[in-house]
Amino acid sequence: MLNPTFDFQTTDSVNYVDEPPAPDATDALGLMQCVLEQMDYGLALVHMATRHIRFANRLAHDGLYGAGSLRSGLCVVAGRLGTVLPTDMAQLERALQRAHSGVRALVSLGGADSTTSVAVVPLSSPLATPYALLAFAKQQLCDSSTMALFSRERGLTSAESSVLASVCSGMRPTEIAQRHGVQISTVRSQLRSIRLKTRCDTIRQLVETVSILPPMARHMGTMQH
Repeated sequence: MLNPTFDFQTTDSVNYVDEPPAPDATDALGLMQCVLEQMDYGLALVHMATRHIRFANRLAHDGLYGAGSLRSGLCVVAGRLGTVLPTDMAQLERALQRAHSGVRALVSLGGADSTTSVAVVPLSSPLATPYALLAFAKQQLCDSSTMALFSRERGLTSAESSVLASVCSGMRPTEIAQRHGVQISTVRSQLRSIRLKTRCDTIRQLVETVSILPPMARHMGTMQH
């Protein structure tokens, strides 16, 4: 067990005693991959010069291959990172060039009806190989499993949890009532109860509260290339 000992003369550092031995490189890599799988963001490692994908967690893998690439705007062709729309390729190449120079970039992909964004972040590494992190945009405000945990922790009923999910997806109370087949007064009553249980004064504050929940992914798995 870690026993923290604080040096009150130097507030910018904390010393720990009885630290467990550091894991070896293989264990550390496996542990880090497990950590990345738990995040509700697609994360992939790309070689900036060759555009080869070194690693992708499950969400990133889904966004690079098959039908998922239509949502992300990115794809993998012959093992190399590319874009679904040929017109987006120049933008991706510029972002990788900027990342090679140590500059972050945000790439907007897709047509006017389905634009999404991917961040290209250069990584500082002791290795000579130049890699960048691809961070994919979330497909929804909050994963349903995280929403369920939040609802349970705040004591929401099943019906209230469903209403909360509908509100966070952008639906208006009248639309929620129509979808659930109830009166608008019922939905308004449920919203009052939700705000009371979550200590939120307004619907906007409620949505903001949900938007900053920990980004926990639903599924686990390791995809490596």
